Amino acid sequence: MENKSDSEPLLEIKDLWFRFHGSKEYVLKNINLTFQRGEFVLLIGPSGCGKTTLINTINGIIPHVIQGLRKGSVKILGKDVRNMKLAEVSTHVATVFQDPETQFFTLSVIDEVVFGPENLKLPLDEIERRFKFAVKATGIEDLLDKDVMSLSGGQKQRVAIASAMAMMPDILILDEPTTNLDPKGAMEVLRTIANLRKETNALIILIEHRLEEVTKYVDRVLVMNNGEILVEGDPRKVFRNPELLYRIGIRPPWAAEAIVKLKKLGVIDGDFDIPLTPEEAANLIKKLLSDRIKRIGKEQLVFPQEEKEYEDIINKEPVIEIRDLWHRYPDGTIALKGVNLKIHQGEFVGIIGQNGAGKTTLLLHILGILRPSYGEVRVFGKNVLNMSVGELSQRIGLIFQNPDLMLFQNTVWSEIAFGPRNIGIKGKELEQRVRESLEMMRLVGFEKRHPRALSRGQRHRVAVASVLSMRPKIIIADEPTTGQDFGASKKYLELLRELNKAGTTIIVVSHDMDLIARYTKRVIVLKQGRVLIDGPTRAIFSREEILNETHLKPPYVTRIGNGLKEFGLPTVLTLEELISFLASAVLGPEITELKIREVFR
Repeated sequence: MENKSDSEPLLEIKDLWFRFHGSKEYVLKNINLTFQRGEFVLLIGPSGCGKTTLINTINGIIPHVIQGLRKGSVKILGKDVRNMKLAEVSTHVATVFQDPETQFFTLSVIDEVVFGPENLKLPLDEIERRFKFAVKATGIEDLLDKDVMSLSGGQKQRVAIASAMAMMPDILILDEPTTNLDPKGAMEVLRTIANLRKETNALIILIEHRLEEVTKYVDRVLVMNNGEILVEGDPRKVFRNPELLYRIGIRPPWAAEAIVKLKKLGVIDGDFDIPLTPEEAANLIKKLLSDRIKRIGKEQLVFPQEEKEYEDIINKEPVIEIRDLWHRYPDGTIALKGVNLKIHQGEFVGIIGQNGAGKTTLLLHILGILRPSYGEVRVFGKNVLNMSVGELSQRIGLIFQNPDLMLFQNTVWSEIAFGPRNIGIKGKELEQRVRESLEMMRLVGFEKRHPRALSRGQRHRVAVASVLSMRPKIIIADEPTTGQDFGASKKYLELLRELNKAGTTIIVVSHDMDLIARYTKRVIVLKQGRVLIDGPTRAIFSREEILNETHLKPPYVTRIGNGLKEFGLPTVLTLEELISFLASAVLGPEITELKIREVFR
């Protein structure tokens, strides 16, 4: 890192406009930003708003790799990136992407960390100095003797960050580095990023959807939409006005949203800092309401309709039956250990567990892709090993976590039409299926676009649409909100809910506990290849001590409620429940459902 005056902007973006060749629309519009050394900046916005394009103008990918029309300037230490060679830019800017494996050049952790400095042909003592700095800054001392491919997702991402820091960059950019990680791995990575502030004076720019975990660390939030910066500032000030974020499909941290809505209803009042974490929100509510709240009546603590719904559905015939399922991989890893499960017609089931718990292996058996080492899987009463690929695809639709594994056609239209056409659907019915899927996933107008030219969030929506057009009886969604903004995620999950109400069985595998809490009726928790616990969603999330065994935590809203147990609050799963209980307890029965609905419109 170069030693320059801290008062001089490290990075200055002035009057920046950019559009890709062949497009008339500008992806970036009149961006003006200034960054100082040592800042930790969070960049948020809906999918396709231009976040990745913006960071590519900083790291030199634009204009040195991706060309287009660029107006304005992007200056690092006073020098325009346009006038620097890409190799020179790389000595100032390091970028860490969503998938660390795409960034690895070597097989061992040590070799990976020193790869960059060695490539610069630095002296050995300088390489050693940088290596020690990067290892200490990211806390990977215990990983140095390991093969990079043997690491967990969180460990791989920490090694990728260490490799970037070994370049001693002035600017570290991280583009959704926790996207594919379980809660434990995500926390590892975010703590590592936060720790870099103690070890370096680099500017850190982070794109991240896990607002609850990251906002407590950052100095500044930039909100982006349609190629423009809408607002920027301290996170507590930015999240004080959630209406702006709702309009562009972004949700503020649950803690901030809860307090703003309670104030809007008149449950709390006064001037106070907006909380960013569940713990801050619970403490603020206790402080403001301790003298006003009435103990919640015991009749409000039960949810008898949920118990009845659960009992009714598990008494139906199973559509999937897993009997004493074991699976050993060729390297000796036992991924599943005697799993027994029944999933019934019309269920909305969540499967959770940390990385390596066996979730993906279980899905691959349901799809007939893996053969059991012992046991069997039956779909609609038939062993999956005796079913053809075509037969299974008409019964089960799988939406992958990585949409790129599903996309291979040249246009969005042909991608969505491929599955139905392949099973003999044609003419008006094919047209109707594709059109419905386009509308459901907000893809009207994208029909002629190449799927690979879209943003990750848009590609994910194309992948979902290609499954919906098959109209399967069972849909399995593997991390359905990966890379999606709140607006797109909500629309997608509401669609799954509607399909479920119409009779489709939905299975969701996710690390997003708030998603699981809001939409599923049953949760299956896997740990080290076994079913640790299985039951109604509310009952599962009330067992915090069990979840801790798998390094999982209850949803953020549930954690706010858990901090208010002294008021008699039950286990809450949604923000609506939390607000409703508190409003009724403080203001009495005159608070009607209509008033509650008003603040959630």
